[in-house]
Amino acid sequence: MKLGINTLLILVVALSFSNCDNNDDTTSAASTDGFTINSTFHETVNAYVTIDQLDSNADGNPDHYNFMFTDGRITDSFGDVGLGYAYAYSVNTTSELALIKISVDDNPSLGSGLISTGNTYIGSSLSTGVPNYSADSLIAYDGVVSSSFGTENGIDYGHLPETSGVWYTVGTIGPTMIINAINIDTSVPANSTIDVDYTFLASDGTSITGHYEGTLGIILD
Repeated sequence: MKLGINTLLILVVALSFSNCDNNDDTTSAASTDGFTINSTFHETVNAYVTIDQLDSNADGNPDHYNFMFTDGRITDSFGDVGLGYAYAYSVNTTSELALIKISVDDNPSLGSGLISTGNTYIGSSLSTGVPNYSADSLIAYDGVVSSSFGTENGIDYGHLPETSGVWYTVGTIGPTMIINAINIDTSVPANSTIDVDYTFLASDGTSITGHYEGTLGIILD
C-alpha cells in the first residue's frame, strides 16, 4: 500500500526523537564500517538518513533522501546556522563524512514507494563545484569541526567546514547504493538498522567504496 507523505512524516516524527540523533557513539559497529580511498580505510561508526518533507512534485512520497555515514554524531536541531549548514556535527569526534543523496529524479521508483531492501539506487551526480550539504553527494576525511555553536544532550555541535580536511565532490556519474537490509523499529527507534554498500566516483577520477552495517538515525529534512 502506498504511503502518503503525511503518513510517512507521522511515522518519521515518531522515530526521530524531535529530529535529534538517535544513534550512540558506543554502538558495536562492524570493523568494516567505513569507506576506502586509495587503499586507506576511514571508519564511520554511525549512519543517518534525512527524509525530505517538501514533496515538491506532489507524488505523495519524499523527493530525496540523504544518507550520511560518519565517525561522529549529527543533528539538525539547531536549524540552518549559516549558509549551507543545516546539519551540525559533534565537536572533537567528527572527522569523516560520506553523504549520498538519493533523489526521485534519478530513481523513478521512489515516486511510487519508499526506500526498501534489496534495491540498488543511483545517487545524485549534481555538483555545484564545491561541497554543498544541501545539493551534492560528497565524501570527506580529516575534517575538523569548528567551535561549538550549540549543545544537545551534553554534546557540543558545530560546522564541518570545507576548508578543513580532504573533500571529494561527485563526478559526472552518480554514486550507487545497494540497500542490503533496512529495518525501522517503530517500538524502539534506536534499534533501527541498515546494511548498505556504496560506490562513489569523485570528480577527479578517484574511486571510493564504502560499507555500513549498524544502527540508523532518522532525521527530518
